[in-house]
Amino acid sequence: IVGERVNTLGSRKVKRLVIADDLDGVLNVAVSQIEEGAHLLDVSVALTERADEADVMRQLVKKLALTVEGPLVIDTTEADVVQDALEQYPGRAIINSINMENGRERIEAVMPLAVAHGAAMIALTIDEEGMAKTRERKLDVAKVIHEIVTSEYGLAPEDLIFDALTFPLTTGDPEFVNSAVETIEGIRLIEEALPGVKSVLGISNVSFGINPAARKVINAIFLYHCIRAGLDLAIVHPSHVVPFAEIPEDERKIAEDLIFNRTPDAL
Repeated sequence: IVGERVNTLGSRKVKRLVIADDLDGVLNVAVSQIEEGAHLLDVSVALTERADEADVMRQLVKKLALTVEGPLVIDTTEADVVQDALEQYPGRAIINSINMENGRERIEAVMPLAVAHGAAMIALTIDEEGMAKTRERKLDVAKVIHEIVTSEYGLAPEDLIFDALTFPLTTGDPEFVNSAVETIEGIRLIEEALPGVKSVLGISNVSFGINPAARKVINAIFLYHCIRAGLDLAIVHPSHVVPFAEIPEDERKIAEDLIFNRTPDAL
């Protein structure tokens, strides 16, 4: 489990704390995530309200390294922020992330830093055609990234973690009605085709925009089926993880009808 709350993009509380320059408050959130069951922490401090992401990340990583035992996932789009974070972190980090949206640009900016600091790497299944939505496209993008980072940069497959992307099922957008099952099967295809690689997924986006009780059920069922397909790491709020066996059968069926698009009126 990767705790998702030490993130200005995913937590209003953490956003307020970072804007107020209260990094000790952010540290308390991090400690709570570990106490609630997170094994790693996704850390992002990007803000439109502040232009000093690298400095904030540097300070926060230093504090986290001294306080929490869980490894850090450095979540940023800026290579200089990655570098500053890795220089402050004595442990082995994971970088979140690379993709091929602009060809090799992101890979070439970040992979040398990963190699120099012994970091693992998350790779999103995105290329110049956009976000991969079908299982076949997810695999195709993953194969290209795998070839580049293992052959040209010497990254071990075990240090490459693919994110097959989560799309919201609950918006009613016809484009995404099959997106959950395509992601589940994309995970399966990638892990079968590329031995040794790992997988990660942000779970909660699948249920974006609906009431909290329903979200917990949909997230739990989606996570269960992703794990069965081979998912290694889940970015979630650890206290919100509901065991599959504890979900009533009727609620389970409703969620699975939505996730697998089994009925026209599933939503």
